Amino acid sequence: MLVTLTGAFKNAGDHLIGHRARALLANHTDHEIVDLNRKTISEASYELFDRSRAVLLTGGPAYQASIYPGVYDLDLSKISVPVIPYGLGWKGKLGQDPKGFSFSPEAADFVNQIHRGQHFSSARDLLTLEVLSAHGVDNAVMTGCPAWYDESKLDTDFSWREIKTVVFSMPAVEQGSVMPILKHLSKRFPKAKKYLVYNAGFKSTRNKDAAEITRWNSKVKLLAGMRGFESVSFESDFAKFQEIQALADLHVGFRVHSHIFSISQRIASVLIAEDSRGVGQLEAMGSPVLSAKQSSEELVDAIEAFVDSKGLGVQLAVEKIRATHPKMLEFISQL
Repeated sequence: MLVTLTGAFKNAGDHLIGHRARALLANHTDHEIVDLNRKTISEASYELFDRSRAVLLTGGPAYQASIYPGVYDLDLSKISVPVIPYGLGWKGKLGQDPKGFSFSPEAADFVNQIHRGQHFSSARDLLTLEVLSAHGVDNAVMTGCPAWYDESKLDTDFSWREIKTVVFSMPAVEQGSVMPILKHLSKRFPKAKKYLVYNAGFKSTRNKDAAEITRWNSKVKLLAGMRGFESVSFESDFAKFQEIQALADLHVGFRVHSHIFSISQRIASVLIAEDSRGVGQLEAMGSPVLSAKQSSEELVDAIEAFVDSKGLGVQLAVEKIRATHPKMLEFISQL
């Protein structure tokens, strides 16, 4: 038995990570897969852990300053089996130097403890490896995010197709470039079906500025509707996420896992990075990095150049996924 600890709540992208992570394990091991919510760990959970082969900390931007106890509130002294990161990534600010990132003292101790065993861990991208290396961890391998891998599509190449449906994924926080980009897409594809999607729902739950972001989301919904966009919430609805994202001929936006899903399905996609998660994924896929810090004009020009080139670069991302897939399988084979 393998236990995966996941944190899929509102954000549909987190559900994608867990879904793809478990599919990889099911495809390449004979072990029973048991998934637990990382926020509901109990004494019974520790009993389950010790009956397993390993506890896998699965996916998402877990390498934060307070990974312990903020993300994983685990008492490692009560777990006798290996606790292994599986596709974990670093969450830093846009432009932040990964080598200058610091964990809290207790979090740093947690990170070092889970890397002391004979198993190597699975890191989401190269920026994450830099963070880990700066903290003395040398047994992590860049496997990509588990969400990269729809193995039924692994041998399929990307091909450009007529843009009949456009999906735009909204950012987590207010970004001034959103309306200029939506205006451009509306004019560029006047006959296309257009969706404005909110991966974590219309209502923000960010602690500091949730009310302000929610008001802004409502304003964008109204203005985008006047431009022909249908607004859709994916909050806690992975089925709807898959359904709408799969309709796209072109995805543009800020959500990392809308981009990853699109590339995995060989759908043209342009990601604008809001923080280190987006930067890390674009770099890991060998793609040019577009940043939320860039001007609206620069971003619109980049999107137009992407369309004019018929998705130049997507096939390179597909080839990077293929080339990295054996590393993911190597990670799984040790479990």
